[in-house]
Amino acid sequence: MAQIKLLLEKQLLTIQNQEIISSGDSNFDSCKFTFDESWDGFTKTGVFYQDKANVQYAVLGKDDTCVIPAAAMARAGRMYIGVFGIKDTAVVTSTLEFIDIKEGAISGDNVSTEPTDDVFLAIVAQYQRIADLMYKYETTAAQFNATMAEQNSILETLNAFDVEEISRKLDLIEDRMINYTNLAKEIQEREIIIRDVPVKFVNKVCRIENDAITVDSLCDVYFDEYSFEIASNALIMPVSYDGYIELTSSIDIADELTANILVRRN
Repeated sequence: MAQIKLLLEKQLLTIQNQEIISSGDSNFDSCKFTFDESWDGFTKTGVFYQDKANVQYAVLGKDDTCVIPAAAMARAGRMYIGVFGIKDTAVVTSTLEFIDIKEGAISGDNVSTEPTDDVFLAIVAQYQRIADLMYKYETTAAQFNATMAEQNSILETLNAFDVEEISRKLDLIEDRMINYTNLAKEIQEREIIIRDVPVKFVNKVCRIENDAITVDSLCDVYFDEYSFEIASNALIMPVSYDGYIELTSSIDIADELTANILVRRN
């Protein structure tokens, strides 16, 4: 039994030993990966192929080993090896290395070329984690969409959507995430924070313009630490209008203050 030893230094993958592997082997040869600390916490999946149209995957075990998929070495020729990892919304991929598969006693049609699907289970779990983050509003809709676009681009280069059934499952999960996105957008549209607003009173009145504010908006004004010491000596009342808010102070305030304004819209 051959075991290929591979070292990951950040995203650079290098093969540490030379092994002879013959075409036609099945559930026999393996890979042992050694990762530096930059891969800590990632769910790692090995990538194997001789032909880019038939990429094979194997999720690594807790000891960072995996059996090489038989379909990746069904014939004599060059076999490419890589790995990618998933953690929360992050995806990291390695460079590729290769070994030469020697002609074996059996090859080609004698070996199943069905792709392994462990990797798709990992991808589904990744989508679910992102959906859970959206549900808890721990990221914005814009960040979510950007992350999904980046992840899908990476996964598509690995032919990760070749299996029809898994693609169908991913479509269903993506529909759920779109719903979460729409919900997050709805919340964002109802509540926004206008940050670091300069507040300068003239004749006890300060007008702050912002298209997000409507006459029906409820606005709360929060001064920073310096400004609060001054503002706390006065009664400051906010009144919202279409496109702006007016702050009225009970006393003259000469200093320019800084505030964050929470706008809640019906």
